[in-house]
Amino acid sequence: MTIKKLLLFFAIASISLSCKQDPKPATSAAPKVNKPRVKIPSSNKDSVFTFVQKQLDFGYRIPGTSEHEACKNWLVEKFKSYGATVQEQPFKASFFDKVDQQAYNIIASYNPDHKQRILLAAHWDSRMIAEKDEDPSRQKEPIYGADDGGSGVAALLEIARQINNNPIDLGVDIILFDAEDNGGEKDTFSWCLGSQYWGKNMHRSGYQAEFGILLDMVGAKNAQFPKEGYSQKYAKKYQDKVWNLAQLMGNKDLFINQTFGGINDDHYHVNRLTNIPMMDIINYDLSRSAFDTYHHTHDDNIEVIDKNVLRKVTQVVLATIYKVSDGSF
Repeated sequence: MTIKKLLLFFAIASISLSCKQDPKPATSAAPKVNKPRVKIPSSNKDSVFTFVQKQLDFGYRIPGTSEHEACKNWLVEKFKSYGATVQEQPFKASFFDKVDQQAYNIIASYNPDHKQRILLAAHWDSRMIAEKDEDPSRQKEPIYGADDGGSGVAALLEIARQINNNPIDLGVDIILFDAEDNGGEKDTFSWCLGSQYWGKNMHRSGYQAEFGILLDMVGAKNAQFPKEGYSQKYAKKYQDKVWNLAQLMGNKDLFINQTFGGINDDHYHVNRLTNIPMMDIINYDLSRSAFDTYHHTHDDNIEVIDKNVLRKVTQVVLATIYKVSDGSF
């Protein structure tokens, strides 16, 4: 090989090696859009307490009764007055000796065309027997369900009121499930009839939500909310973030970092039927491994409600959805 050819070979090799080793230009990533932090509205303890009392004023909210129908009409109109798009989802419910009673899921939606959606829910019916009451003569009488049903609905009404006054950049669907609380002890699927019906017949074709929060028994005196088992199984990522947020907000005495066994509640059927990860905020006594002593008794009346507990839980859910809306959750 001549010197001229040799020099040419090294020159080509050098260029080739240089091309292989030179770093490729960095691909410019799409700029991240940071939303401004939103101001989280403050729930009002008197307002949310009044929403509980108003439900009780209608009487027992048992599907198929005139009291139930009257309360349904009030709930629908209340959500409409707070700017929601409201749908009624009628279905038939059978429980105990009642067959094909008229029941309704109530769906109140905000920003129905927004792609990012959060589901909030509670049950609005009350139980027709008080099988745990200390007085055997009253165990077949219906209960008012101030906390068991009434408190969760009240919290969602207050959230609706706040969204109406403080528009949110998020799709929020509030569902009041009916016929939840009249199941039998030995039949798992006799409970939560409204959520089972909705899970098989969602109000909107192809409906999906990022996650959901169920509120059940969220306003009683001395309440505590440990992490329910099915919530951890299906929605751990979101439940842990909600509990962390609640504790940062000063609610370590309410939102407890302990897990207890799964509860057959509306969120279970939403998880099972729709794959929407949904958690349950529910009062549970870890020391007794049972619901509180008022559960399914005549003590579940307005006297059991603590305005401050109910407001704090409502505020945690408000903070959650507004933080989701600005991307800081």
